[in-house]
Amino acid sequence: MDKERKLIIAGNWKCNKTVAEALDLVTGLKRELAAVKEVDVVVCPPFTALESVSRAILDSNIRLGAQNFGENGYGAFTGEIAAGMLKEFSVGYVILGHSERRQYQKENDALIAKKAAAAHAANLVPIVCVGETLLEREAGITNQVVETQVRGSLAGLSPEQVERTVLAYEPVWAIGTGKTATSAQAQEVHAFIRGVLTALHGEAVAKRVRIQYGGSVKANNARELLGQPDIDGALVGGAALEVRSFADIIKNSI
Repeated sequence: MDKERKLIIAGNWKCNKTVAEALDLVTGLKRELAAVKEVDVVVCPPFTALESVSRAILDSNIRLGAQNFGENGYGAFTGEIAAGMLKEFSVGYVILGHSERRQYQKENDALIAKKAAAAHAANLVPIVCVGETLLEREAGITNQVVETQVRGSLAGLSPEQVERTVLAYEPVWAIGTGKTATSAQAQEVHAFIRGVLTALHGEAVAKRVRIQYGGSVKANNARELLGQPDIDGALVGGAALEVRSFADIIKNSI
């Protein structure tokens, strides 16, 4: 698949996998994906498995991501994880603003922007999630919601930092529901997001930002979704928890 931006496919394991299960999964992925060079492959285990997975993928083409981190760094922040702790395990990416954290932990755009800035300061690549609920889509305000989230979550970042940020468009109604936005629906929002980026930082920057799609991505819809001109990868949930399903998504995207 010929794309001007290199595809990035990340597996968000969410609150799943013991250390032993995590090692089984990445061992299988290393075997299945050893020849893949066309896609940046990232796995995002829970914090408890980061060290073990980091060691396991050291000699592979798989990169490591975290699912969140604290914006304040080291200090008296009980229950938080500092960027420096992630860097110790060679973490290169961090998911920020996932809809589940927006919903359950009440994270807002301003907080996500602080985390994105802290990620860049630590030389971590943030994967910033945006997306509308079913009610918002049915109300016809998808673009309004997504633009507000994009502008708010990237506020304060320099053009160079925005260029190094990965955005993930995840319609909330399609996460873990089995429902998927059609390729046309997904492309429409991705193109809109790129337009927002153009308005913020110019066309040259917007053209270089990678925008993933997330929301019930599977092997059988990966090729059509990722073949769209403004879709540059996938943020995969449930299908990332098994070797075969995740590997097949990646292989079908090439």
